[in-house]
Amino acid sequence: MSLSLVIPTRERAEYLAPAIRSALRAADRAPCPVEVVISDNASGDATPEVIASFGDPRIVALRSETRLSMRENFEFALSRCSGSHVVFIGDDDAVLPNGLRILAGLIAAHDPDIINWRILNYLWPDPATGAPGSLKARPHQLDGRLRTVDPTAVLDMFARATFRSYHQGGMIYNGCISRRLIDRAMAGSSGPYFRGSSPDVFTSLQALMVSNRPILRINLPITMGGASPKSNGAAGQKVAVVGSATTGTEFARFIAESARDPYQCRLPAGCQSLQMVILDCLLAAAALHGVTLSLDRAAWQTRIEADVARFSEPARSDCTAMAKAVFQMDLRLPVVLDPEVLTRTARPLAADAPRVRHSASKIVVSGGDVMADAEAAADFLDKWLNLARYRSLTPGFLQAAGQIARLHASVRRFAR
Repeated sequence: MSLSLVIPTRERAEYLAPAIRSALRAADRAPCPVEVVISDNASGDATPEVIASFGDPRIVALRSETRLSMRENFEFALSRCSGSHVVFIGDDDAVLPNGLRILAGLIAAHDPDIINWRILNYLWPDPATGAPGSLKARPHQLDGRLRTVDPTAVLDMFARATFRSYHQGGMIYNGCISRRLIDRAMAGSSGPYFRGSSPDVFTSLQALMVSNRPILRINLPITMGGASPKSNGAAGQKVAVVGSATTGTEFARFIAESARDPYQCRLPAGCQSLQMVILDCLLAAAALHGVTLSLDRAAWQTRIEADVARFSEPARSDCTAMAKAVFQMDLRLPVVLDPEVLTRTARPLAADAPRVRHSASKIVVSGGDVMADAEAAADFLDKWLNLARYRSLTPGFLQAAGQIARLHASVRRFAR
Protein backbone atom coordinates (compact mmCIF):
# COMPACT_ATOMS: atom_id res chain seq x y z
CA MET A 1 0.00 0.00 0.00
CA SER A 2 1.15 3.53 -0.78
CA LEU A 3 -0.60 6.90 -0.86
CA SER A 4 -0.52 9.68 -3.42
CA LEU A 5 -1.58 13.04 -1.96
CA VAL A 6 -2.22 15.37 -4.92
CA ILE A 7 -2.37 19.18 -4.82
CA PRO A 8 -3.30 20.84 -8.13
CA THR A 9 -2.45 24.55 -7.95
CA ARG A 10 -2.47 27.74 -9.96
CA GLU A 11 -1.37 31.20 -8.82
CA ARG A 12 -2.31 30.82 -5.19
CA ALA A 13 1.18 30.83 -3.70
CA GLU A 14 0.01 32.54 -0.53
CA TYR A 15 -2.24 29.57 0.29
CA LEU A 16 -0.12 26.73 -1.09
CA ALA A 17 2.66 26.61 1.52
CA PRO A 18 0.35 25.66 4.46
CA ALA A 19 -1.23 22.92 2.32
CA ILE A 20 2.20 21.43 1.53
CA ARG A 21 3.38 21.68 5.13
CA SER A 22 0.25 19.93 6.36
CA ALA A 23 0.68 17.14 3.79
CA LEU A 24 4.32 16.50 4.72
CA ARG A 25 3.51 16.59 8.41
CA ALA A 26 0.77 14.01 7.93
CA ALA A 27 3.11 11.91 5.75
CA ASP A 28 5.61 11.83 8.64
CA ARG A 29 3.06 9.90 10.72
CA ALA A 30 1.76 7.58 8.00
CA PRO A 31 2.85 3.92 8.27
CA CYS A 32 3.28 3.61 4.50
CA PRO A 33 5.05 5.44 1.64
CA VAL A 34 3.47 8.79 0.76
CA GLU A 35 4.19 10.97 -2.26
CA VAL A 36 2.98 14.56 -2.40
CA VAL A 37 2.26 15.38 -6.05
CA ILE A 38 2.01 19.13 -6.74
CA SER A 39 0.83 20.09 -10.20
CA ASP A 40 1.50 23.75 -11.01
CA ASN A 41 -0.75 24.98 -13.81
CA ALA A 42 1.53 27.56 -15.42
CA SER A 43 1.44 29.88 -12.41
CA GLY A 44 2.89 33.35 -12.94
CA ASP A 45 3.34 34.13 -9.25
CA ALA A 46 5.75 32.70 -6.64
CA THR A 47 4.30 29.17 -6.82
CA PRO A 48 7.46 27.54 -8.26
CA GLU A 49 9.57 29.15 -5.53
CA VAL A 50 7.18 27.99 -2.80
CA ILE A 51 7.36 24.39 -4.05
CA ALA A 52 11.15 24.47 -4.42
CA SER A 53 11.61 25.88 -0.92
CA PHE A 54 10.60 22.58 0.69
CA GLY A 55 13.31 20.40 -0.86
CA ASP A 56 11.59 17.24 0.35
CA PRO A 57 12.21 14.02 -1.66
CA ARG A 58 8.58 12.98 -1.14
CA ILE A 59 7.42 15.92 -3.26
CA VAL A 60 6.78 15.20 -6.94
CA ALA A 61 6.84 18.67 -8.53
CA LEU A 62 5.03 18.97 -11.87
CA ARG A 63 4.50 22.04 -14.01
CA SER A 64 2.66 22.81 -17.22
CA GLU A 65 4.15 25.78 -19.08
CA THR A 66 0.85 26.40 -20.88
CA ARG A 67 -2.46 27.07 -19.16
CA LEU A 68 -4.62 23.99 -18.75
CA SER A 69 -8.26 23.72 -17.76
CA MET A 70 -8.88 22.59 -14.21
CA ARG A 71 -9.85 19.16 -15.54
CA GLU A 72 -6.68 18.86 -17.60
CA ASN A 73 -4.52 19.80 -14.61
CA PHE A 74 -6.27 17.19 -12.47
CA GLU A 75 -5.73 14.53 -15.16
CA PHE A 76 -2.10 15.58 -15.66
CA ALA A 77 -1.42 15.16 -11.93
CA LEU A 78 -3.23 11.81 -11.74
CA SER A 79 -1.19 10.44 -14.64
CA ARG A 80 2.01 11.01 -12.61
CA CYS A 81 0.77 9.32 -9.42
CA SER A 82 2.27 6.00 -8.32
CA GLY A 83 0.25 5.28 -5.16
CA SER A 84 -2.18 2.39 -4.73
CA HIS A 85 -4.65 4.94 -3.31
CA VAL A 86 -5.10 8.58 -4.32
CA VAL A 87 -6.31 11.66 -2.44
CA PHE A 88 -6.71 15.12 -4.01
CA ILE A 89 -6.91 18.31 -1.97
CA GLY A 90 -7.09 21.94 -3.02
CA ASP A 91 -4.16 24.32 -2.70
CA ASP A 92 -6.05 26.16 0.05
CA ASP A 93 -7.02 22.94 1.89
CA ALA A 94 -5.02 20.99 4.49
CA VAL A 95 -4.42 17.48 5.83
CA LEU A 96 -4.87 16.80 9.54
CA PRO A 97 -1.59 15.74 11.22
CA ASN A 98 -2.94 12.25 12.01
CA GLY A 99 -5.13 12.07 8.92
CA LEU A 100 -2.96 9.88 6.69
CA ARG A 101 -2.09 7.58 9.59
CA ILE A 102 -5.79 6.91 10.19
CA LEU A 103 -6.47 6.61 6.44
CA ALA A 104 -3.70 4.02 5.98
CA GLY A 105 -5.11 2.02 8.89
CA LEU A 106 -8.57 2.01 7.31
CA ILE A 107 -7.17 0.81 3.98
CA ALA A 108 -5.14 -1.95 5.65
CA ALA A 109 -8.13 -3.15 7.68
CA HIS A 110 -10.90 -2.94 5.05
CA ASP A 111 -9.34 -2.70 1.54
CA PRO A 112 -12.08 -0.42 0.16
CA ASP A 113 -12.16 1.29 -3.24
CA ILE A 114 -13.86 4.41 -1.85
CA ILE A 115 -13.29 6.08 1.53
CA ASN A 116 -15.33 9.12 2.55
CA TRP A 117 -14.88 11.23 5.65
CA ARG A 118 -16.42 14.26 7.31
CA ILE A 119 -15.25 17.37 5.50
CA LEU A 120 -15.10 20.47 7.64
CA ASN A 121 -14.54 23.69 5.73
CA TYR A 122 -12.12 26.36 6.88
CA LEU A 123 -12.75 29.93 5.69
CA TRP A 124 -9.50 31.78 5.09
CA PRO A 125 -9.21 35.38 6.34
CA ASP A 126 -10.45 37.87 3.76
CA PRO A 127 -8.49 41.15 3.78
CA ALA A 128 -11.11 42.79 1.57
CA THR A 129 -13.86 42.47 4.18
CA GLY A 130 -11.83 42.09 7.36
CA ALA A 131 -13.36 38.68 8.00
CA PRO A 132 -11.08 36.45 10.13
CA GLY A 133 -10.30 32.82 9.47
CA SER A 134 -13.00 30.56 10.87
CA LEU A 135 -14.09 26.95 11.20
CA LYS A 136 -17.51 25.48 11.96
CA ALA A 137 -18.00 21.99 13.37
CA ARG A 138 -20.90 19.85 14.57
CA PRO A 139 -19.46 17.57 17.29
CA HIS A 140 -22.25 14.98 17.04
CA GLN A 141 -21.05 14.28 13.48
CA LEU A 142 -17.49 13.60 14.64
CA ASP A 143 -17.98 10.47 16.74
CA GLY A 144 -15.56 8.34 14.69
CA ARG A 145 -18.24 5.87 13.65
CA LEU A 146 -17.34 3.58 10.75
CA ARG A 147 -19.93 2.19 8.39
CA THR A 148 -20.16 0.68 4.95
CA VAL A 149 -22.64 1.83 2.31
CA ASP A 150 -23.79 0.14 -0.89
CA PRO A 151 -22.73 2.37 -3.83
CA THR A 152 -25.83 1.36 -5.82
CA ALA A 153 -28.03 2.65 -2.98
CA VAL A 154 -26.14 5.95 -3.00
CA LEU A 155 -26.51 6.19 -6.79
CA ASP A 156 -30.26 5.71 -6.38
CA MET A 157 -30.31 8.65 -3.93
CA PHE A 158 -28.75 10.82 -6.61
CA ALA A 159 -31.23 9.59 -9.21
CA ARG A 160 -34.12 10.47 -6.87
CA ALA A 161 -32.52 13.79 -5.84
CA THR A 162 -32.61 12.84 -2.14
CA PHE A 163 -28.86 13.18 -1.48
CA ARG A 164 -27.43 15.77 0.90
CA SER A 165 -24.23 16.57 -0.97
CA TYR A 166 -22.25 15.29 -3.93
CA HIS A 167 -19.58 14.39 -1.34
CA GLN A 168 -21.68 11.29 -0.61
CA GLY A 169 -20.42 9.80 -3.87
CA GLY A 170 -16.99 8.37 -4.62
CA MET A 171 -14.92 11.43 -3.79
CA ILE A 172 -11.28 11.64 -4.84
CA TYR A 173 -11.21 15.34 -3.89
CA ASN A 174 -11.05 15.35 -0.09
CA GLY A 175 -11.76 11.62 -0.36
CA CYS A 176 -9.74 8.52 -1.24
CA ILE A 177 -10.04 6.27 -4.31
CA SER A 178 -8.09 3.09 -5.05
CA ARG A 179 -5.97 2.80 -8.18
CA ARG A 180 -7.91 -0.29 -9.24
CA LEU A 181 -11.18 1.70 -9.31
CA ILE A 182 -9.51 4.49 -11.28
CA ASP A 183 -8.26 1.95 -13.81
CA ARG A 184 -11.70 0.33 -14.03
CA ALA A 185 -13.38 3.69 -14.69
CA MET A 186 -10.89 4.65 -17.39
CA ALA A 187 -11.21 1.25 -19.07
CA GLY A 188 -15.01 1.52 -19.02
CA SER A 189 -15.04 4.97 -20.58
CA SER A 190 -12.03 4.47 -22.88
CA GLY A 191 -10.86 7.91 -21.86
CA PRO A 192 -9.65 10.10 -18.99
CA TYR A 193 -10.75 9.69 -15.39
CA PHE A 194 -11.78 13.34 -14.98
CA ARG A 195 -14.40 15.00 -17.15
CA GLY A 196 -16.47 18.17 -17.05
CA SER A 197 -15.73 21.69 -15.83
CA SER A 198 -16.23 20.43 -12.24
CA PRO A 199 -14.05 17.29 -12.27
CA ASP A 200 -14.57 16.55 -8.58
CA VAL A 201 -18.34 16.38 -9.08
CA PHE A 202 -18.09 14.15 -12.16
CA THR A 203 -15.72 11.64 -10.58
CA SER A 204 -17.82 11.47 -7.41
CA LEU A 205 -20.74 10.17 -9.49
CA GLN A 206 -18.70 8.09 -11.94
CA ALA A 207 -17.15 6.10 -9.08
CA LEU A 208 -20.61 4.95 -7.96
CA MET A 209 -21.22 3.44 -11.40
CA VAL A 210 -18.05 1.35 -11.55
CA SER A 211 -17.50 0.36 -7.91
CA ASN A 212 -18.17 -3.24 -6.88
CA ARG A 213 -17.15 -2.79 -3.23
CA PRO A 214 -18.93 -1.02 -0.37
CA ILE A 215 -18.08 2.61 0.35
CA LEU A 216 -16.32 3.03 3.71
CA ARG A 217 -17.35 6.13 5.65
CA ILE A 218 -15.79 7.50 8.82
CA ASN A 219 -17.20 10.27 10.98
CA LEU A 220 -13.86 12.05 11.33
CA PRO A 221 -11.98 14.59 9.21
CA ILE A 222 -8.93 13.19 7.41
CA THR A 223 -8.46 16.34 5.36
CA MET A 224 -10.03 19.76 5.77
CA GLY A 225 -11.55 21.83 2.99
CA GLY A 226 -10.54 25.44 2.54
CA ALA A 227 -12.35 28.37 0.98
CA SER A 228 -10.14 31.34 0.16
CA PRO A 229 -10.98 34.63 -1.57
CA LYS A 230 -9.49 33.06 -4.74
CA SER A 231 -11.58 29.86 -4.68
CA ASN A 232 -13.28 29.22 -8.04
CA GLY A 233 -16.42 27.69 -6.56
CA ALA A 234 -16.88 30.42 -3.97
CA ALA A 235 -16.25 33.11 -6.58
CA GLY A 236 -18.85 31.65 -8.95
CA GLN A 237 -21.49 31.42 -6.24
CA LYS A 238 -20.81 34.96 -5.01
CA VAL A 239 -21.13 36.35 -8.53
CA ALA A 240 -24.39 34.45 -9.06
CA VAL A 241 -26.01 35.62 -5.83
CA VAL A 242 -24.82 39.23 -5.87
CA GLY A 243 -25.18 39.65 -9.62
CA SER A 244 -21.75 41.15 -10.33
CA ALA A 245 -19.95 40.79 -13.65
CA THR A 246 -17.40 38.05 -14.33
CA THR A 247 -15.52 39.87 -17.09
CA GLY A 248 -11.78 39.98 -16.44
CA THR A 249 -11.95 37.81 -13.31
CA GLU A 250 -10.19 34.53 -12.56
CA PHE A 251 -13.60 32.87 -12.77
CA ALA A 252 -13.91 34.14 -16.35
CA ARG A 253 -10.56 32.55 -17.20
CA PHE A 254 -11.74 29.30 -15.64
CA ILE A 255 -14.84 29.37 -17.88
CA ALA A 256 -12.82 30.10 -21.04
CA GLU A 257 -10.30 27.33 -20.36
CA SER A 258 -13.02 24.77 -19.62
CA ALA A 259 -14.84 25.71 -22.83
CA ARG A 260 -11.74 24.74 -24.84
CA ASP A 261 -11.44 21.36 -23.10
CA PRO A 262 -12.98 18.56 -25.23
CA TYR A 263 -13.90 16.32 -22.27
CA GLN A 264 -16.92 18.26 -21.06
CA CYS A 265 -20.47 17.39 -20.11
CA ARG A 266 -23.47 19.12 -21.71
CA LEU A 267 -23.78 22.27 -19.57
CA PRO A 268 -21.60 25.26 -20.44
CA ALA A 269 -18.70 25.78 -18.04
CA GLY A 270 -20.23 29.06 -16.90
CA CYS A 271 -23.25 27.42 -15.25
CA GLN A 272 -23.29 28.68 -11.67
CA SER A 273 -25.92 26.30 -10.30
CA LEU A 274 -24.20 23.48 -8.43
CA GLN A 275 -27.37 21.37 -8.54
CA MET A 276 -27.55 21.68 -12.33
CA VAL A 277 -23.87 20.70 -12.56
CA ILE A 278 -24.50 17.63 -10.39
CA LEU A 279 -27.40 16.51 -12.59
CA ASP A 280 -25.36 17.12 -15.74
CA CYS A 281 -22.45 15.04 -14.39
CA LEU A 282 -24.83 12.30 -13.23
CA LEU A 283 -26.38 11.96 -16.70
CA ALA A 284 -23.01 12.18 -18.47
CA ALA A 285 -21.41 9.50 -16.28
CA ALA A 286 -24.40 7.19 -16.69
CA ALA A 287 -24.32 7.54 -20.48
CA LEU A 288 -20.57 7.01 -20.56
CA HIS A 289 -20.75 3.76 -18.58
CA GLY A 290 -24.05 2.44 -19.93
CA VAL A 291 -25.93 2.76 -16.63
CA THR A 292 -29.72 3.15 -16.66
CA LEU A 293 -31.03 5.59 -14.06
CA SER A 294 -34.54 5.81 -12.62
CA LEU A 295 -34.42 9.58 -12.63
CA ASP A 296 -37.02 11.50 -10.64
CA ARG A 297 -37.25 14.55 -12.89
CA ALA A 298 -39.83 16.33 -10.73
CA ALA A 299 -37.66 16.04 -7.62
CA TRP A 300 -34.65 17.24 -9.57
CA GLN A 301 -36.54 20.22 -10.94
CA THR A 302 -37.64 21.21 -7.42
CA ARG A 303 -34.05 20.97 -6.22
CA ILE A 304 -32.70 23.06 -9.11
CA GLU A 305 -35.44 25.69 -8.69
CA ALA A 306 -34.48 26.14 -5.02
CA ASP A 307 -30.84 26.61 -6.03
CA VAL A 308 -31.41 29.06 -8.87
CA ALA A 309 -33.98 31.06 -6.87
CA ARG A 310 -31.09 32.41 -4.77
CA PHE A 311 -29.44 34.01 -7.80
CA SER A 312 -29.62 37.53 -9.15
CA GLU A 313 -29.46 38.54 -12.79
CA PRO A 314 -27.90 37.61 -15.14
CA ALA A 315 -27.13 34.22 -13.53
CA ARG A 316 -30.82 33.64 -12.84
CA SER A 317 -31.88 34.00 -16.47
CA ASP A 318 -28.79 32.20 -17.76
CA CYS A 319 -29.48 29.14 -15.60
CA THR A 320 -33.15 29.17 -16.52
CA ALA A 321 -32.23 29.09 -20.23
CA MET A 322 -29.64 26.33 -19.67
CA ALA A 323 -32.14 24.20 -17.75
CA LYS A 324 -34.55 24.49 -20.66
CA ALA A 325 -31.96 23.72 -23.34
CA VAL A 326 -30.11 20.89 -21.58
CA PHE A 327 -32.70 19.24 -19.32
CA GLN A 328 -35.97 20.38 -20.97
CA MET A 329 -37.02 21.89 -17.64
CA ASP A 330 -39.16 25.03 -17.38
CA LEU A 331 -38.05 26.46 -14.05
CA ARG A 332 -40.69 28.17 -11.92
CA LEU A 333 -38.91 30.76 -9.80
CA PRO A 334 -40.20 33.18 -7.14
CA VAL A 335 -39.87 36.94 -7.34
CA VAL A 336 -36.26 38.15 -7.24
CA LEU A 337 -35.08 39.27 -3.81
CA ASP A 338 -33.23 42.54 -3.33
CA PRO A 339 -29.52 41.68 -3.62
CA GLU A 340 -28.84 43.79 -0.51
CA VAL A 341 -30.78 41.24 1.52
CA LEU A 342 -28.50 38.46 0.28
CA THR A 343 -25.20 40.21 1.05
CA ARG A 344 -23.52 40.15 4.44
CA THR A 345 -20.54 42.26 5.50
CA ALA A 346 -18.22 40.58 7.97
CA ARG A 347 -17.02 42.47 11.02
CA PRO A 348 -13.24 42.70 11.43
CA LEU A 349 -11.73 40.71 14.27
CA ALA A 350 -8.24 41.18 15.64
CA ALA A 351 -5.80 38.46 14.59
CA ASP A 352 -4.80 37.80 18.20
CA ALA A 353 -8.34 37.52 19.55
CA PRO A 354 -9.89 34.08 18.88
CA ARG A 355 -13.61 33.83 19.42
CA VAL A 356 -15.62 30.72 20.20
CA ARG A 357 -19.37 30.46 19.74
CA HIS A 358 -21.24 27.27 20.46
CA SER A 359 -24.71 25.84 20.85
CA ALA A 360 -26.00 22.37 21.61
CA SER A 361 -25.13 21.18 18.11
CA LYS A 362 -22.56 23.57 16.61
CA ILE A 363 -19.23 25.17 17.44
CA VAL A 364 -17.66 28.05 15.51
CA VAL A 365 -14.07 29.14 16.12
CA SER A 366 -12.83 32.33 14.44
CA GLY A 367 -9.77 34.54 14.53
CA GLY A 368 -6.53 34.15 16.45
CA ASP A 369 -3.42 32.16 15.62
CA VAL A 370 -5.40 28.88 15.52
CA MET A 371 -7.36 30.15 12.50
CA ALA A 372 -4.53 32.05 10.81
CA ASP A 373 -4.27 29.59 7.90
CA ALA A 374 -5.43 26.14 6.80
CA GLU A 375 -2.49 24.30 8.40
CA ALA A 376 -3.13 25.96 11.77
CA ALA A 377 -6.84 25.13 11.56
CA ALA A 378 -6.08 21.49 10.66
CA ASP A 379 -3.68 21.26 13.62
CA PHE A 380 -6.38 22.70 15.87
CA LEU A 381 -8.89 20.12 14.65
CA ASP A 382 -6.47 17.23 15.15
CA LYS A 383 -5.66 18.27 18.74
CA TRP A 384 -9.25 19.10 19.58
CA LEU A 385 -10.43 15.65 18.47
CA ASN A 386 -7.33 14.08 20.06
CA LEU A 387 -6.72 11.93 16.99
CA ALA A 388 -3.24 10.91 18.13
CA ARG A 389 -4.67 8.68 20.86
CA TYR A 390 -6.78 6.52 18.55
CA ARG A 391 -4.98 3.38 17.46
CA SER A 392 -7.88 0.94 17.08
CA LEU A 393 -9.86 1.23 13.85
CA THR A 394 -12.84 -0.94 14.69
CA PRO A 395 -16.39 0.37 14.07
CA GLY A 396 -17.34 2.99 16.61
CA PHE A 397 -13.80 3.44 17.89
CA LEU A 398 -14.45 7.02 19.03
CA GLN A 399 -17.77 6.37 20.67
CA ALA A 400 -16.52 6.67 24.24
CA ALA A 401 -19.07 7.77 26.81
CA GLY A 402 -19.30 11.53 27.04
CA GLN A 403 -16.98 12.14 24.06
CA ILE A 404 -19.17 14.80 22.48
CA ALA A 405 -19.63 16.58 25.80
CA ARG A 406 -15.85 16.65 26.21
CA LEU A 407 -15.46 18.15 22.73
CA HIS A 408 -17.75 21.01 23.71
CA ALA A 409 -15.89 21.55 26.98
CA SER A 410 -12.42 21.41 25.41
CA VAL A 411 -12.85 23.71 22.42
CA ARG A 412 -12.08 26.87 24.37
CA ARG A 413 -8.84 25.41 25.73
CA PHE A 414 -7.54 24.60 22.26
CA ALA A 415 -8.65 27.92 20.79
CA ARG A 416 -6.49 29.91 23.19
